[in-house]
Amino acid sequence: MCRMKEEEGEGDWKRREELSNLKQVKFVDISANKFASIPICVLRMSSLQWLDLSSNNLRDLPQDIDRLEELHTLLLQKNKLTYLPHALVNMLKLSFLVVSGDSLVQMPTAICDSTSGLKFISLKDNPLETTSFQEIEEITESDRDRELFEKEFMKVYIADLKERGTENEIQANFLSIQM
Repeated sequence: MCRMKEEEGEGDWKRREELSNLKQVKFVDISANKFASIPICVLRMSSLQWLDLSSNNLRDLPQDIDRLEELHTLLLQKNKLTYLPHALVNMLKLSFLVVSGDSLVQMPTAICDSTSGLKFISLKDNPLETTSFQEIEEITESDRDRELFEKEFMKVYIADLKERGTENEIQANFLSIQM
């Protein structure tokens, strides 16, 4: 585990640069920090498969996020995202996308309609403004619908964990960074 804060000394910034050289890292969790953007060192991790950026201060994603060609799980919930870049359509291995509790105002139809491998997308708790939603006076979600969503989410999440392998492999390939 590597802990860094932006206000730390020059040596810590050198460590951040060294993170860019970690080309074989597959799992990164930098959730619950105060990032306004994705650290460039993360975007340079070419083998990255699983990225948790939840609970940060992200307002947008880089237009070149599709350089993370191996990424299959992207967790972005509880940020301040107002839109999703079209580049996500180019991420053919992306199968699990969670953008709940953000500030999306436009339905990412290109992403939802794409023929990519996206199996699960969650857009819950966003102030989406689309024609189809404007026609509905009030959108309410029953407890049963919420339960079905949560069950489906857990099924996909558990399948994702199984695909990653044994616990030892997960620990060996997992990098948790708190900056």
